[in-house]
Amino acid sequence: MKETILKWALKNAVDHEGKAQLGAVIPKVIGEHPELKEKVKEIAKEAALAVKDVNKLSFDEQKAKLQKIAPELLEVKKHEERHELPELPGAEPGKVVMLFPPEPSKYPTIGHAKASLLNYLCSQKYKGKFLIRFEDTNANKIKKEYYDAILHDLAWLGEKWDMVDYESDHVDKFYNYAEKLIKKDNAYMCNCDPETIHKLRGEGKVCRCRNKSTEENLKLWKQMLDNKFKEGEYSLRAKIDMKHKNSTMRDPTILRMLIGTHPRVGDKYFVWPTYDFATAVMDDIEGTTHRIRSKEFEMRGELQKWIQQELGIKSPFVIEFARFNLEGVPSSGRVIREHLASGNLIGWDDPRLPTLIALRKRGFLPEAIKNFVINTGITKSESTVSWSMIESENRKLLDPLTKRYFFVPNPIKITVKDAPELDVELKYHPEKDMGSRPIKTHGVFMIPQDDADNMKKGETFRLKDLYNVKITKKTKSEVVGEYAGKELMEGTKKIQWTTEENTPVEVMIASIPFDEKGNYIKDSLKTVKGVAEPSAVNIHTNEVIQFERFGFCRLDSKEKVLKFIFTHK
Repeated sequence: MKETILKWALKNAVDHEGKAQLGAVIPKVIGEHPELKEKVKEIAKEAALAVKDVNKLSFDEQKAKLQKIAPELLEVKKHEERHELPELPGAEPGKVVMLFPPEPSKYPTIGHAKASLLNYLCSQKYKGKFLIRFEDTNANKIKKEYYDAILHDLAWLGEKWDMVDYESDHVDKFYNYAEKLIKKDNAYMCNCDPETIHKLRGEGKVCRCRNKSTEENLKLWKQMLDNKFKEGEYSLRAKIDMKHKNSTMRDPTILRMLIGTHPRVGDKYFVWPTYDFATAVMDDIEGTTHRIRSKEFEMRGELQKWIQQELGIKSPFVIEFARFNLEGVPSSGRVIREHLASGNLIGWDDPRLPTLIALRKRGFLPEAIKNFVINTGITKSESTVSWSMIESENRKLLDPLTKRYFFVPNPIKITVKDAPELDVELKYHPEKDMGSRPIKTHGVFMIPQDDADNMKKGETFRLKDLYNVKITKKTKSEVVGEYAGKELMEGTKKIQWTTEENTPVEVMIASIPFDEKGNYIKDSLKTVKGVAEPSAVNIHTNEVIQFERFGFCRLDSKEKVLKFIFTHK
């Protein structure tokens, strides 16, 4: 039993960058040996000891030990990590045209990153073209700042596009395509109110407007273009099948009046296409050959193909994937705007959000997001993803790149009697050549309050990379100890420290902002105050570093206090 427990503790540690979790080990042991189900308490006790021992090992030691006792588990891990971009049916190298079509109504999220990166990377795989198409046909929802934010964030991801296109630049072409449908008796002008249209579509019944002649429809169409009607008085609907099993096909509106000042074309247009009509026509205008998009558009795909078929234009090959959500985090622009208005969120860059600007502010690397996108793959099953998945990808990249610094949160002073005065040289990275920094010690230190609270008089601990200290006195405001030698003592707890000469630091820490019912969690954004070693003043703004035994952090601003944003552990 002990060997089985050790095996799964090592496996869990290797899968999670060196930190095994007790709750994940026990089910694996029971799964392999169901007969042990009656001995859960005994297994839990043994597993707790195994996890503690495993977590003392370095990642390389854990991996080597797992390789020795259960090499097949490492092979499974390698197999699980193999993910590839999808093959595009009928794709000819050099002739593929793909795109990402954002609506400039919010800042892009990691969901946008998945859609855009899959299309971009596949276009590169086939040496084709990649376009950005702004779906900007609703002046009441879009803003110039969103256009700029989308382009900025996609460039940050490493995407390079051949063209940026705007649906608002093609409105006259939409009118020409719409007129073709009217002349074919495939579209009609309707002046039913929205409630009536919705009711009849649900019942599968036609309205009185459907039987107008082509001539009458053309006349009303031109009157709408000449601004002879009020907003909402008339709309152009496709004539398909009011009893179609796909309700999207029940004579949908394809153009309607929307009064509003557009950020790019001003008041030039007031008749705008709906999403499906604009998408179908733009695919022809731009020569799109393949698209990878969220399956939320699956039902609409049939309508877009019908429009393209009736207009005699080609349909691109479409691959659809299920959306994913980050646990406890809103991705809907409407929801985010509501919480911004209520003051629950501090901005689109609030570190609790899955927006790319927020992820960048926290210290996530674009390469980590790309790896996350590829590794989550293309599936038709919707899922809720935990933060740990993207954090894992980011950690792999940050770990060899970031300097280490000493940081003490919520510090308390400790005086060490008979301590030698030392000039120590501490490396910025345990394995990489990133240089080092000198620190002078004089027997007075700052250590974390939490560590001090868990100490007892007479206990011996080690100031990390320095020497051992035995506690002789302890109060709420101060700890006193005595020098207990430099030699490493097995099993001695290591504690982070700074000298009295230090740098004031604040770290903003974000956690999941909503509970399972969608209620806002008030304390989901906290600030931890503490002190860092003196050399922390040399950290550059926007640089990501690792505070040892605390986590990765990005320096957001340098004032009297260094203000960081917590990335992850």
